[in-house]
Amino acid sequence: MKSVFVVLFLFVVYAAILSALKAKGANGTSAKAFNFARRAPFMRQDEIQLYDRLTVALKDSHVFPQVAMSAFVQHKGKSQTARNLFAQKYVDYLVCERETMRPLYVIELDGASHGSARAQKRDGQKNDVLASAGIPIKRYTSKDVELATILSDYASVVPPALPGGSARVI
Repeated sequence: MKSVFVVLFLFVVYAAILSALKAKGANGTSAKAFNFARRAPFMRQDEIQLYDRLTVALKDSHVFPQVAMSAFVQHKGKSQTARNLFAQKYVDYLVCERETMRPLYVIELDGASHGSARAQKRDGQKNDVLASAGIPIKRYTSKDVELATILSDYASVVPPALPGGSARVI
């Protein structure tokens, strides 16, 4: 009878430890230990206005705002230094093929803050990473970019359909 209580006690202790470990994150810290808040809005007003303009002009593609570069760029080697060049960076807009979600190109809205030496260095690194990955980048300085410019930039990146309706492979 005493052994039944010992086994039952050990089972309860084991269940309590297992439950405590499940409640903690991968690094042993519970998310409940922190105070999180919703970030609103997650885009500036000029970014929202350009996004609206892009979705109208590029209706045959998907346009995603505020995308982490690590979601669509990867380093082929194991260099953490190389990965650090893009791991914490975001692009303003990622334009993808509608059917396959293949990234076509990136659009950046460069405001007044992009004139500083620090911002230019960051932009240069982003340009280099995207160029290496074969992903073109288009930079606009205003949310009021002409629709004709957006369409022209799209056409410069995405080849027109071949006769018979099939798309040219890029």
